[in-house]
Amino acid sequence: MKPHRNASELAARLGAAANKPLPLPESTPLTLVPPPAPAGAAAPAPTAPEPARAAPKKPKRVEETKETVAITLRPTRTMLTRYTMAAAERTRETGRVISAQEMMLEQLERAR
Repeated sequence: MKPHRNASELAARLGAAANKPLPLPESTPLTLVPPPAPAGAAAPAPTAPEPARAAPKKPKRVEETKETVAITLRPTRTMLTRYTMAAAERTRETGRVISAQEMMLEQLERAR
């Protein structure tokens, strides 16, 4: 392969940049907090209000624990497509996502 005509220049620039230390952002000076006032002195005026706190997180929905076992299924392409299309149709009907795997589990439950 033919070398690029500016390869040596690029190599020199990259080498120089690698050996040069990275510029660090300027640090802001620390501000000291004044010592507390003596007990007999008047309370100082309040400073800026505290920022609003984020709303508390909702607790996660606890689902009943089902004892399940992981298995691997290897359906044919046509069977997987059929289950996937049925899951898509059920998703449109219910408004929540239904997977092909859930459809397969339903069929297995009905067969019991």
